Amino acid sequence: EEVDLATNDQRVAYLEGLGWQVSPEPVETLDLQLPENLEEKWGDYTALQKQQGFPFVDYAGQAVRRYTYAVGNYPGVPEGVQANLYLCGDTLIGGDIIATGKGGFQRELTFPKS
Repeated sequence: EEVDLATNDQRVAYLEGLGWQVSPEPVETLDLQLPENLEEKWGDYTALQKQQGFPFVDYAGQAVRRYTYAVGNYPGVPEGVQANLYLCGDTLIGGDIIATGKGGFQRELTFPKS
């Protein structure tokens, strides 16, 4: 089912609903054009999105916006964790949790089970 996240408050509430404590404003907002052939460069990412039930792959070739929020409560990783939400218009099409730096990772948006 489609998730509309038109406002910053809605995006923050969505992430908080998943169990994340995030910055009240995005630390980065990026406009990008997805390639027509997503599998080539974004293969792993499209697989991650499909696994989560997001329609990311349906938006190949579209202009999208990525909102990145700082995450403050990733278990065992006190800093350097961010949440990404990809929207086309107001529609959520994908997302991930990413850790930068040593031992970095990229995973689904759901809060990790302990």
